[in-house]
Amino acid sequence: MQTVFKWFNLLNNYYNKSISDLLNKKLLDESSNDIDDTSLKNKLDTLPSPNFPKPNKGKNKIIMEKLNNIQCEAKFIDIKRNRINILLGTKDKSGVYMFYNLITGDAYVGSSVNLARRFRVHMSNINYINLPLYNSINKYGVNNFVYIILQYCDKIEEVCLGLEQHFLDFHKPRYNILKLAGASQGFRHSPETIAKLKISHAGKLHPRFNSKVSEEQKNLTSLSLKRYFFEHEHHNKGKKGKLSPQYGIGGINIIMKSENGEEMSFPSINSARLHFRVRFSTISNNVNTHLPVLIQGIKWYINSIHK
Repeated sequence: MQTVFKWFNLLNNYYNKSISDLLNKKLLDESSNDIDDTSLKNKLDTLPSPNFPKPNKGKNKIIMEKLNNIQCEAKFIDIKRNRINILLGTKDKSGVYMFYNLITGDAYVGSSVNLARRFRVHMSNINYINLPLYNSINKYGVNNFVYIILQYCDKIEEVCLGLEQHFLDFHKPRYNILKLAGASQGFRHSPETIAKLKISHAGKLHPRFNSKVSEEQKNLTSLSLKRYFFEHEHHNKGKKGKLSPQYGIGGINIIMKSENGEEMSFPSINSARLHFRVRFSTISNNVNTHLPVLIQGIKWYINSIHK
């Protein structure tokens, strides 16, 4: 039995080391891993571009709602068409980013002191490295991924990694093999350091405290959304009264968290029950009880924020 455990530990250590070595060699922010814009464009042109999902039906609607609820600095829908906008929006900037799959709702979270270069490195690795994110981009199409800037920050590696750990813990992205920020680079944060980094980027010490998003960034985000809705009708277009997700504004904000870590917010109890297609009492009777309610086979915890 001891021999079995010995071999198991050896294989486990080898597997983890192999993944770390792979990421360490291919994903580091180094000029040697970077590609120029022409190579990036050619790479994106060779990747598949299957049909875009219908955002107003079934699971796709939930995935779009989840995307809408992600708080961030900017969202670039359809990576292939927004290549230039992404590079302009991240030029000379540091921060935490996310790749979001519009077909499955899965995500990848990372950080970099050079966001534009890290984006190019990610794209260049598709079809060359066998990792979940790259395999999914190749399977579902680069046009079905959204590139999201979760937060810009100071150009300091420790700050980037501390904030990345915060978003890893919050979003629990499925495409991340390593759940510890910086693990692929041999970097380790103590819980105390992570806590200090979170505090240092809150309130008055936050890099964007008391500041507004630049007009350039607003225009980039606006352009992405306009292009998306020009080609795909808004899933709430024409809905009025009880059918509108805004129905019931002025009541109680509802925050619903699933056993899988997913979080959704609604402007009212009625809006939440319409979304899940359940009785009003299913939501209202379980608000702030700290007890799970089973909806569509998933346990949800329901909390409220009074306006």
